[in-house]
Amino acid sequence: MALRLRLEEVEQAERAFRHYLVPEAGYFRHYVLHTWQGQYEELKQAVEAGQYLKTDLSATEKGLLTAFVSYYADGEAMRAKFNQGFVARELARYDALFSRVEGRSLDEQQRKAIVSDEDNNLVVAGAGSGKTTTIVGKVQYVLDRYRVAPERILLISFTNKSAATLAERIGIAGIEPRTFHKFGKDIITAVEGRQPSLYDENQLNTFIAGALQDLLRQPAYAELVIDFFLRQLKPQKPNEAFRSRGEYIQFLRDFGMQPYRATKQEANGRVTYQREAVKSAEECHIANFLYLNNIEYYYEAPYEHPTATAHYAQWKPDFTIVQDGKRVYLEHFGVDKNGNVPAFFAKSGQSVLEARTRYWEKIEWARQTSRKHGTMLLETYSYQHSEHRLTEALRKQLEEYGIRLRPKTAAEVWEILSTVAEDEVGSFQTLLRTFLLHLKSSNSTVEQVRARNERVPAVHERERNRHFLAIIEPLVERYAQELARREEIDFNDLINRATDYVRTGRYGRSFDYIIIDEFQDISQGRAQLIRSLTERHPATKLFCVGDDWQSIYRFAGSDLALFTNFGQHFGHSLLSRIETTYRFHEPLLGQSSTFITRNPSQTPKHLRSGLPGRRTQLRVVATPAGQQDDTVTLVELLEELIATVSNLAHKELLLLGRYSFDFRRIRNTMRVFRVDATRSTLYYDYTDAAGRPQTLQLPFLTVHKSKGLEADIVVVLNCNTGRRGFPSEMADDPVLGLVLSTADQFANGEERRLFYVALTRAKEQVFLLSDPTSKSKFVLELEGQGSPASGSSVGRRCPACQTTELVLKTGVSAKGKPWSFYGCPNFAYGCDYQEWVKPVAKEIHVN
Repeated sequence: MALRLRLEEVEQAERAFRHYLVPEAGYFRHYVLHTWQGQYEELKQAVEAGQYLKTDLSATEKGLLTAFVSYYADGEAMRAKFNQGFVARELARYDALFSRVEGRSLDEQQRKAIVSDEDNNLVVAGAGSGKTTTIVGKVQYVLDRYRVAPERILLISFTNKSAATLAERIGIAGIEPRTFHKFGKDIITAVEGRQPSLYDENQLNTFIAGALQDLLRQPAYAELVIDFFLRQLKPQKPNEAFRSRGEYIQFLRDFGMQPYRATKQEANGRVTYQREAVKSAEECHIANFLYLNNIEYYYEAPYEHPTATAHYAQWKPDFTIVQDGKRVYLEHFGVDKNGNVPAFFAKSGQSVLEARTRYWEKIEWARQTSRKHGTMLLETYSYQHSEHRLTEALRKQLEEYGIRLRPKTAAEVWEILSTVAEDEVGSFQTLLRTFLLHLKSSNSTVEQVRARNERVPAVHERERNRHFLAIIEPLVERYAQELARREEIDFNDLINRATDYVRTGRYGRSFDYIIIDEFQDISQGRAQLIRSLTERHPATKLFCVGDDWQSIYRFAGSDLALFTNFGQHFGHSLLSRIETTYRFHEPLLGQSSTFITRNPSQTPKHLRSGLPGRRTQLRVVATPAGQQDDTVTLVELLEELIATVSNLAHKELLLLGRYSFDFRRIRNTMRVFRVDATRSTLYYDYTDAAGRPQTLQLPFLTVHKSKGLEADIVVVLNCNTGRRGFPSEMADDPVLGLVLSTADQFANGEERRLFYVALTRAKEQVFLLSDPTSKSKFVLELEGQGSPASGSSVGRRCPACQTTELVLKTGVSAKGKPWSFYGCPNFAYGCDYQEWVKPVAKEIHVN
C-alpha cells in the first residue's frame, strides 16, 4: 500500500528524467543526472526497501518502478547514449553555422567539441589548429542554441592583447573578454567599492636582486647562499649514472661545469677572459676550492721533470699547486672505494675491466714518477666526493704539506660569482622569483612547504630543499613587508582575495558559461578562482581550450598538472581534441610531434595537416665553430633563399632566440644589414631576378614572445648547448616540485615545450642555426630523426663521444711539413679522438 501511494512521485520523477532525454533539453550533463539522482534518492531507497516485485502491484506499476530504479543503475549509460545521438543531430542542425565561422568551415573535431556541453570541457588543441576560431564558434553556438544572454558568458584569456583579439573576433555586445587580472580586479571592486592598488610585477626582478644584495651583507646569510651556489646549485649525478663518455661530456657542457676562475684567452686577435674547462665535475669542485681559498694552481700544466718517451707524452698532473716557492701536485682519481672506474672510462672495443687495469697503471705510474723525482703528490678520489668529504680530505692534505688556506670573504666570493658567473646568478634569481610566485599562487606559507619537504623520499633532495627554503624565507618576508609598506597587493594576492570573496558569497554573480583560452597557462591561484565559481554555482559550464605541448610559462606561475590532470582538479569532465593544423605540415609535423612526445607527461595527440599537399621543411645550418656569431651564416642563408624561393620579398620572415641577448649574435660588423635596434629588426636589401630592388624584413623575438604568431620562414639562433643555450639548463630545478601540484620531472620538460613552440611558428621552412662543435641536445635529437643538416665542413660526429662534430685542424710542423687531422672539439673535456690526414702520426699514450 505504501508503494502504491508513492507511485505518483515515481511518475513525476520518471517524467523529469525523460525530459532530459529529448533534444530540446540540450546536452544531458553529468551534473543534471547527479542532481536528479540526489533529488529522488530517498524515493529510490523506499522503492527498493518495499520489495515491489513481491507485492500485488500490477505489471504496469512494477514496470514503472523498475524503470525508475534503473535510472540509478543505468543512468550514466543512458546519458552517454543520448548524448552520442544528440551530438550527431546537432552537427546536422548547425551545419550552416559551423560552415561559416569567421569565414571558414570548421572541421569535424571542432564541431564536436563545440556541441558537447558537459559540466567541464577541456579541448586539447594542436598548434595552428584554430583554437580561437573554436572559441568563437562555441560562443555563437550557445547564444543561438541555448539562448544564453551575452552577459552570462565569462570569457577569459591570459594577456591584454589576446583578450582584445578575442573581443574583436567575437564582436558581440555584452561579451567582454577579460584577463584574469581584470576579472579579479572587477570582483574586488564590486565587493569593496573601490579598485585595489596593485604592485607592478615588472619591478619584482629588481626587488629580488636588491633584497638579495642587502641580505648578502649578513655574513651568515652570505655563507648560506654561497654554499648553495658552490655545492648544490648545479645537479649532482653519480659517475655510474653515465653510460658513455659522450653522455658525461654533454652533462659537463650543459650545466657549465667550469671553475669560477677566469683565464686569459686569445683568439682572432682578441683577448677575453673565460672560465677554464676541466674534465670532470669533481675537478671543477677542487678547482673552486683552491681558487676561493687563494691557493694558486695550474690545471694540467706539464710536470717539472721530463717524462715523455716514444710511447708516452709528458705527464700533466691534474693540478700543480704553487705557494711561497713550494710546488705540490694533485691528482684526482676517478675510482670508487673498491678501486673500480666508471663504465664510461672504457673506450671503444675496451671492457670496463680493461679500462680499470689501464687506469690503475696510470695511478701507479704517477706515484712512482713522483717518488723518483722526489716531488709531493696529493691524491683525492671520486668516492670522497660521493661521500661529501672531498673538501675535508683535500684540506687536510694541503695543511699536512704546509699549504696555507686563506679563504676569500663572502663579499669577495659573491663579487666573483656576479662577474664571471653572471648567468648563474641570474638563473638563481629567476629561480627565487619563480618559487616565490608559485608559493603565493598556491596560497601556501614557507612553513607549509617545509612540512611538505619532509615527505620527500630522497635524502639529498630533501637536504637541498631545506637549504633553499632557508634562503628563500627571508626574501618572502621582505616581499610581504614591501607590499605592506606600499599598501599594495600583487597579482597572486588579487586572485586569492577574489577567490575568497566568491567562496564566501560576498561576490554573488554567476555565469552560465566560463570559457577560457590558452588554458595550458593556468596557475594554481587562477584554478582556485575558477573552482570557487563553479562550486558556488554548480550549473555553470566550464569550457577550456589549450595546448599543453605549448605550456611555457612556468616561470610566471603556470602549472602543467592542472591541464594534464584536468578532471582531477575540476570534476567530471569531457576531453575533446582538435588535431588538424592549418599552419605547418609534413615532414615538420611528424618530426615536431615525435620530439615533444618524448616527454610522457604531455597529452597524446595525433596532429595532421589540414592542407596535405603543403610541405614544411626543417633544416639544421652550421655556424662558424666557437665564434658566437651567426651573422655570416644568416647572410649566406638569405642569399640561398633569394636564389631559390620565388616571391621571397612577399614572405614573412622571423628570427627567434631563447633569450633576448641572442639578437646580439648578429654583429653586423660588415654593415650587411640595416638595423632598427629599438624594434629588434634587421633589414636586408637585395636585387631580385627581375632587377628590382627588394628588402627583407627580419623581426627578432624571444620564443616566449613569439607564441601565437607565425611566419613563412623562421630562423632560430643559438641552437647550442650550455646553460644559456637552447635548451637552457637554467630553467629546470627540482625544488619547484615543492610548490607545483605535480612537478614535470622529465628532463628539460619546459625547455622542450619552448623549443616545440619555436619549431611550430613556421609555415614553410624552419632553420636551426647551430655550432657543429656544440650542438644543442635538441638539435642532435632531431638529426637522429633524420632532419637534414647543411653548412658543416666535416658533417661527421665524433665516433668516440658522439656529442659533437669533428673539426679539421691544420698547421705546419717545426720542420716546415704541413699536417692536418680531424679532431674532436671536446678535447678539453677529455675526448682525445683524432684522425690524421697527413702525415700519419705515431700512437702516443697520454698519462
